[in-house]
Amino acid sequence: NDVGKVGEHNMWVADLVDNGLNLVVLNSLDDGSDWNEYFSQSISEWDNGTPDSVTLQIKRVQTDPDCQPVRRAMKVCNGDYGPTDWRGVNQIILSNNYIITSVSKMNDYYLEGTNRAQKLYTMCHELGHGLGLGHSDENFYNKDLGNCMDYTEQPENNMHPDESNFKVLEELYGAVNQSVTSSGKTVAVEEKLENNGNRQLTHADEE
Repeated sequence: NDVGKVGEHNMWVADLVDNGLNLVVLNSLDDGSDWNEYFSQSISEWDNGTPDSVTLQIKRVQTDPDCQPVRRAMKVCNGDYGPTDWRGVNQIILSNNYIITSVSKMNDYYLEGTNRAQKLYTMCHELGHGLGLGHSDENFYNKDLGNCMDYTEQPENNMHPDESNFKVLEELYGAVNQSVTSSGKTVAVEEKLENNGNRQLTHADEE
């Protein structure tokens, strides 16, 4: 798997006729888990950014710790994935260099019993990858940038997306209620999806 680099952004195959990215997000988190609270908060923040470039449609689905990908959607899961080298991971599958599916996993092996800041940071970070964002910065020890796409040793400083994240999303997808010139190209890409090999990109975040 290729691992994304700082600032390496990817774009969803999306119907951009309605302007911006309109994405289904499947909540496959454990019913009784506090992950649902952090999911709801992070989704709301990503969905209501300024500039506003994404519209997220949340669907509750059956709990699926294996987090099997679903085409044209991002699935979010939690589970005890064991002593991996990541607390959270986002895997996207690309076809013709466009995202066609994404899964975000929260690893309870490390995160069960950690504080709200760590969980909210991890959730926000993996959702950001799922929208197509790369990292803002990959140095744990420099000054925190104040957004959740920045690696940090102090997650309480980086629990939310910020304007810099929303501006990148606008560059990728245009703003809601603005015309986007690339929509014709995007539709053409969709038609060719079945005929090309896919490649998978994994952001495994130690945080």
